[in-house]
Amino acid sequence: MNTPDEKAFRSDLLKASFMLGELEGRWKLVSLEWPIALIDVTARDGLQYRLRFDVSNYPASAPTSGLWSRDQNAALAPALFPRSRSGTGRVKDVFRTDWTGGQALYLPCDRTALAGHEIWLQQMPSKAWQPSVGITHYLELVHELLNCPDYAPPAGA
Repeated sequence: MNTPDEKAFRSDLLKASFMLGELEGRWKLVSLEWPIALIDVTARDGLQYRLRFDVSNYPASAPTSGLWSRDQNAALAPALFPRSRSGTGRVKDVFRTDWTGGQALYLPCDRTALAGHEIWLQQMPSKAWQPSVGITHYLELVHELLNCPDYAPPAGA
């Protein structure tokens, strides 16, 4: 633990809000090899989606994450992405396979997604990156999506 950003991230992993999410089974830290963190988030049907976070320059810069395959140790195949029940909806909008090759989530709290979408800060301030809340905010938004009525498992599940 050498850098201030790593110290800040590790400190946030010890906050009650992060640990409560783990205890409740909403998410689980799988590994941390600075600056990459693998965190599983549980969907309403019990499927766990692994996110590969780049948390460099944390918390000053928002993290970025994409879906990650446990088996391949690579980006998750688009056929295994969560879907929207209706075919169009919030889940499909965030877990996009047609944007950045699915390498980042299309959320206002994601560093990659925010670039070029600064208007989101006014349109969706509650979903913007909040350094004072940290990684838990990002995880809560993803968990909410994976547990909303619009969520549908991947066609290949």
